This record gives sequence, structure tokens and C-alpha cells, in this order.
Amino acid sequence: MIVKKDPFDSEGLRSFVDPNDAEVIYYIVPPGASDLRSADYEYSKVYTRCLVEGITTASEMTDILMRRGIIGSEFEQRAGELSEILREKIKALETAKDMMDKQVLAVEVAEARDELFRWNQRLNAPLSNTCEHLADDSRLEYITSRVIRKEDGSYVWETFNDYLDEKSQGLAQKARFEVMLYLQGLDSDFLDKTPEAVALKEVGADIAKALVKAEEDAATEAEAEAAATEEILSKEEPVVEKEIEASVVDKKPSKRKTSKSDTKTKN
Repeated sequence: MIVKKDPFDSEGLRSFVDPNDAEVIYYIVPPGASDLRSADYEYSKVYTRCLVEGITTASEMTDILMRRGIIGSEFEQRAGELSEILREKIKALETAKDMMDKQVLAVEVAEARDELFRWNQRLNAPLSNTCEHLADDSRLEYITSRVIRKEDGSYVWETFNDYLDEKSQGLAQKARFEVMLYLQGLDSDFLDKTPEAVALKEVGADIAKALVKAEEDAATEAEAEAAATEEILSKEEPVVEKEIEASVVDKKPSKRKTSKSDTKTKN
């Protein structure tokens, strides 16, 4: 007896489009237990290889940064100050009513968030080259190669090596990013849901609404002017016609009787 395979059910699955072809859709399926075990094995394998090759661990890198004064109490204090500034600006943005104030505050929140990010990069950037981070990356890439499916349910990459050999780096990086957000419980458009992004959308919508209203008002005013002009012309038309008729009458040659004296003169 041949058992038919159930068709791929994509309902409820997270999806994204191919960065090279907007008509191609890929789906993310939950990783299975065997996938997670293999991903953990990939983590251990890469972590061990990094140690053998002399790459620093996260704790070793932290000690190096502290000895060099890159991080420490001053670093933590400044990070706290920047976080507080960001919270205050977000609070001010969320309570703002005027659209102009919202626009200004949204830009200030974005700048404060960027400043905090750049400050934290003093620590995060060096840690991205440690054994733990490199092993984490490999684990994420392995899971990505196992959970991305085509519309028919088939694997995009049959093996992990196929993913590593993917010629379209745009697709590989997009898939990796989407899976990372999926595992962290974040939506694909999470950046569009930040307070500053939401506020800027509201400002944009308000500006668009104002432009539409201005266009409608201009059209209404133009119609009113046209109607007024037409009404004025309709009232002046009979007067103009009478003036024309009178002018024509005045220009006609007058008919008079020929007198006897005129006849004699002619003779």
C-alpha cells in the first residue's frame, strides 16, 4: 500500500520573499529535536576548533578590554546615562500631541538610540570575534539550513554544506537574519514598530492628509472662481450684444431724398 505524503501546509508559518525574486516565497518551519541536537554539535565543533586555533573566549576578551580601559565603571556609567536619555525621549515622544513636536522628538529618539548602539559596540564588536560568538553563528547557520522550505515543502538546501556553498549570498544572509529574528521571538518588521518609527509614520500620514486637503481646497476654489467668472460673463453678454447692434446701426449710410438743387448741380 502506497501512503501518500500530506501536502505541505504553510498556514501559520512565518515567510519571507527571495531578495532576488519577489515572486518566490520561503517558509520557516519549527526545527525538530534532531535539528537542534545537530546544531548543538556544530556549536561544540566550532568552539573547540576556535580554542585550538588560539581565538579568545568571551571572558578573555572582556578581561583584555577592561585592562585597556575600553570598558569598566565609566563605560557602564555612560551606557546607563545614554539608556536613561533614550527612555526620557521615548516618554516625551509618546506623550506628544502636536505633529511637529512628534517629528522633532522622533528624530531625537532615533539619534539617541543610535548613540547608545555605537557606545555599546565598544564591547559588542570585540565580543563578536570570540569563540562563543563564532560558534553561535555556526549553530544559527546550521538551523537556517534545516528550517527554510520552498512553497512545495522541499528543502532549499539539502545539506548544511549546500547552505555554506550557496552562490546567492543575498538569499543566505536574508534567510539567516529571518531565522535569527524567529528564534528570538521578534517580528520581521520589528524596526518599524519602534516608537520613533511609529511616530514618523503618523507624521507622514498627517502630512499626506494635509496635502490631500490642500489639493481639494484648491480644486474647490478653482471651481468657485470659474463659476463666478461664468456668472459675470452671462450677465454682461446682453449688454455687449446691444452695444454691437447700436454700433452697426450707426455705421449704416443714411438714405435722404434728392433735392432739385442737387439735380441742377449735377447737370
